[in-house]
Amino acid sequence: MRRLAAGLMAGCAIGATAGCATTISFGSVPRIDRLQALKAGASTGGDIARALGEPRGQGRSKFQADFPETNVWFYEYMQTDGQKAQVKMLLVFVHEDLYVGHMWFSSGQLMGVTQ
Repeated sequence: MRRLAAGLMAGCAIGATAGCATTISFGSVPRIDRLQALKAGASTGGDIARALGEPRGQGRSKFQADFPETNVWFYEYMQTDGQKAQVKMLLVFVHEDLYVGHMWFSSGQLMGVTQ
């Protein structure tokens, strides 16, 4: 009986907030102001982590067949209210534990609208 009552209360709470604009966010805003502390070919992975914090994820990239694979650390932040989304992403390129460079972008757009 308690589970049924708890379920009904949860359902009512969800129904009551369904019409409200709720903002959802995850991640943390990338610290692009700290990129100037990093030097290509000299800063190590430890230097990157101290300057930018731990990445949300990692991967690998290969831009051309004759280029070596590079590790990619990514930092991201996303916020949406169900109609608009703001995404900020910083990709940091690391080769043999040395900072190579980065790519940064930020976008705001209407969700579901193709331009």
